[in-house]
Amino acid sequence: MQDVKFKKLIKELVMISLGCAIYSFAFTHLIVQSKMAEGGGTGIALLIYYITGLPTSQGNLLVNIPLLIMGYKFLTKKTMHYTLYGIGMLTFWIYIFERFHIVLDLGGDRLLAALFGGGIAGAGLAIVFLFGGSTGGVDLIALVLNKFYKTPIARSIQVIDAIIILATLVVLKDIPAILYTLIYIYVLTKMLDIVLEGGLPGKAVMIISPKIEEISEAISVKMERGMTYLHGEGSYTGKEMKIGYCVVSLKEIKDIKEIIYSIDKMAFVTINNVHDIMGEGFSINRKR
Repeated sequence: MQDVKFKKLIKELVMISLGCAIYSFAFTHLIVQSKMAEGGGTGIALLIYYITGLPTSQGNLLVNIPLLIMGYKFLTKKTMHYTLYGIGMLTFWIYIFERFHIVLDLGGDRLLAALFGGGIAGAGLAIVFLFGGSTGGVDLIALVLNKFYKTPIARSIQVIDAIIILATLVVLKDIPAILYTLIYIYVLTKMLDIVLEGGLPGKAVMIISPKIEEISEAISVKMERGMTYLHGEGSYTGKEMKIGYCVVSLKEIKDIKEIIYSIDKMAFVTINNVHDIMGEGFSINRKR
């Protein structure tokens, strides 16, 4: 058991280091090089770099030390250790890429830098989060605000990041840089969602129809998709009804809509995005 735990620990530390390396590469070679902004602790370090010229590796360490002192009471022992490790690895890799800089010739195209920077940085951070790591920064401030003022953590992070980016705008006096930064942050966030949520994307279809059983049978025969009945009650009629719930892949949306409306043109249908679909027909093959 101890051997298994040790191997798990080593794997987590290696993957957190890898994630920090990937993020640091994008940050140093695409974001800093293109003079864009960033949120979080690295965003503050970048702002200090633009004002004083202090390398972002040193700035990141200087920013996170007081934040750690301020937030250590609100972290579990394991989280504290992993946060320290994450900050150390992030600082180390930024320093390495500052010393051994790779010139990426994008022809001065900031849009490419924002798109690729967001994708690469998002993938790196996702790896860090997947293996229980943290890169410190404003997350620690958000924890303190939540403790004393009950401010939602996500809202605090958003507001602090916005302040950092606006401060960078004031320093750089470069509106296009901030606009490209917004593209970078959007791509980074989407990449985080894709990697962290994982699995297969699809659509959840909810159907309200007096012919729901006929619709269910047709979907089963033509699409080999099962349906679950949810029991509901009409607020106006007071009548009990069966509501059909079915999950399909993205390419099957057209087919299921055709089946539904070929049987009941007045059917009420809602379609929502779902992520990480697991089970028969998706992550498990049907038995023949």
